[in-house]
Amino acid sequence: MKQQPLFFILNALPLLLVLAACGQGSTTNTATTVQVTETEYQIASSRTLFSPGATYHFIVTNKGTIAHEFMIMPKSEGSVNGMSMGHMDRQALASIDNINPGETKMLDYTFPPSTVNLHPELACYLSGHYEAGMKQEVMVKV
Repeated sequence: MKQQPLFFILNALPLLLVLAACGQGSTTNTATTVQVTETEYQIASSRTLFSPGATYHFIVTNKGTIAHEFMIMPKSEGSVNGMSMGHMDRQALASIDNINPGETKMLDYTFPPSTVNLHPELACYLSGHYEAGMKQEVMVKV
């Protein structure tokens, strides 16, 4: 009788491991991967058309020689001279701070329905970077 619970546990263990593996990271498995490369002074994205409600897994790599940031802005803000970074951060839909040269960081983001037919922008607003060309207009469309 004492061996029966142990037998049950040993037989159930492979099933439990499979179920745990299926549940772990399931959000990333259903997300569409978007490769983003930042250099001085450009942002290049493998995708510029997005659907509302779909999750996107942004893989942002800094291939430049200085630090950059990655922001998804609701619209083009243009030059932000005089605007505080705190204000910019509050406006951003999503962001990654301080991506050092050679570093890759990731971000999962789902565009809300309110962004349909808008032209959000991928941008770096570190001092002078946006003005030098670190922006990429994107579109959210059904």
